[in-house]
Amino acid sequence: MLLMWDRGLHSFRLVHETLATGAHYLGRVPANVKFEGVKPLADGSYLSGMVPDRKSRNQGIGRIPVRVIESTLESDGEAQTYRLITDLLDIERFPALLLAQHYHDRWEAENPLDEWKTHLNGRKVPVRSKTPRLVIQEIYGWLLTHWSVRCLMMQAAQPAQVSPLQLSFTGSVRVLRRAVPAFQTAQPQDQDFFSVGS
Repeated sequence: MLLMWDRGLHSFRLVHETLATGAHYLGRVPANVKFEGVKPLADGSYLSGMVPDRKSRNQGIGRIPVRVIESTLESDGEAQTYRLITDLLDIERFPALLLAQHYHDRWEAENPLDEWKTHLNGRKVPVRSKTPRLVIQEIYGWLLTHWSVRCLMMQAAQPAQVSPLQLSFTGSVRVLRRAVPAFQTAQPQDQDFFSVGS
């Protein structure tokens, strides 16, 4: 198992407890957290160590070896450098570039969650249902709604010959919300989606 976390969530205790379960970790650390370079590695990463916090030190827990990976991600013409730490020390099996790519994939997986929780749902109480069965039904409905918006974005992008990733999810939701009243009063024969044989 590989546990990944975002910048600012790391701590010595989190790393120690993750390792105690037998899992591995790959986490981003903020720019202000410094690691001493103990040994440079051939793939550009380097070995260092995490110093225990006071409580851990008092419990006799020592320094934990870590591997630090610095990676640069370019977005909209701007380069952003970020640092990852991991206990996966074997650079042959786990090259720095591979780990950086997998960490980036984690970011990609968070985008749909943000679209659903923040922009599509957009209320303080994400799920209103009170029973397990209705909670599942409500979440399934939200997931279908998210999928429908993304499908419509794909259909809108194709004639314009642009990537659907260039379209704004929040902008698309606004367009759909404005279209709801007209759709509610439309007759089935006026909608291509509901036409016979489509």
